[in-house]
Amino acid sequence: MTAARPGLAVFLAAKAASDTGYALDFVCMSVFVWERTGSALATGLVSVALYAGAILGGQAGNRYGRAWNRRGVMIGADAVRMTVLVLLAVLPAGAQLAWLYPVVFFLGVGRSVFEATLSAATPVLAGDRVQAVNSLLAGLKGIAFVVGMGAATVVVPVLGFRGVFALDAGTYALSGMVLIALRLPLREAAAVPVPAGAGAGRDVGRPTWPLLVLTGVASLVVLRGFDAFGSASQQVGLPILGSRLRPDEPALFAGTMWSVWAIGLFVAGFVLRPMANQIVARAPAMVFCLSTIVMSLGFIGVFWLPGWWPRLLAALVAGVGDAFSEITFKQALQQLPDEERGQAFGFCQIVVNGGLMAGLAVTSVVLTPDLAARWVLLLHGLPILLAGWLVLTSRRSRRVQEQPS
Repeated sequence: MTAARPGLAVFLAAKAASDTGYALDFVCMSVFVWERTGSALATGLVSVALYAGAILGGQAGNRYGRAWNRRGVMIGADAVRMTVLVLLAVLPAGAQLAWLYPVVFFLGVGRSVFEATLSAATPVLAGDRVQAVNSLLAGLKGIAFVVGMGAATVVVPVLGFRGVFALDAGTYALSGMVLIALRLPLREAAAVPVPAGAGAGRDVGRPTWPLLVLTGVASLVVLRGFDAFGSASQQVGLPILGSRLRPDEPALFAGTMWSVWAIGLFVAGFVLRPMANQIVARAPAMVFCLSTIVMSLGFIGVFWLPGWWPRLLAALVAGVGDAFSEITFKQALQQLPDEERGQAFGFCQIVVNGGLMAGLAVTSVVLTPDLAARWVLLLHGLPILLAGWLVLTSRRSRRVQEQPS
């Protein structure tokens, strides 16, 4: 392996800026729709549009990510997000609401493509510091989410929604310009062979699922999908729980819990992960399963524990588990050959965002205020059981292998 690329720190700083813009988008666009319509359905469709776009971006990565120009695709993803946000900022007030849903859709496409491509390229960027860069990305994401979500309550009254949309567009412009200026190599030196006749309308590379099965990471992808399905429960459940605990300020509870969760991402990425270097490097799949259990138990604790401080501690634990699960999941897939990673991470975007959409759909239909805690326990119980089973079977198979023949 090689050392980390020069200019990587500048790129990561620009990525953190665009993540802050995304967190600002995540809050402000739902608020914008709610203020314009007063409709829960219209507000919920914002998330549907976002995840639908992310699934389409994942499909593109799964189909073409084996051979596409990673740097050009990431610049294009930034350019698309910047353009749709600029249009949203300058359109007349009457047209903004109709245009917002396509904007959210393209933000989902762009983020999915960018994140999957970056995950595939990280071993090339990081050299022998892959684990450190993965944890740095998770930690910076935590900071960006705390800043972006926290700034939403301050920035909107000062700049207005148009100013926020323009500011968000600027973060993607910055990310794209940094990629253009630094010209970071994002593929290994060996050229990727493209099958004859491959191109528009033709799949590039071999099918993804058999590849994941052969490389032993298919079970991790399935667990990631169940985890995403379960995560929909707290996305809908936290505002409901907040309205029951703080009827006067329901948004305060949900916002505080998400902020503490994001602090957990930071703590895991910058403090705890460096202390666990050896075990993560030796067994990323095992750590991923255990981290998924910790994360799910944390979110269950937010709904079941009494009092503010136990709930805050549970949210922090959920963030730590979430960060470790993200870091180790990436690391497990990054052990694939460079030419296979793009389509594998694209496929995972489909699984994760499809799981979120399915979970949101079921939760929106089933969930009532009196069922919130039990629903979170049920949906997070699924990944806990699957992760526990994977841990037990892995330990059993390892003991069998270690027995003398």
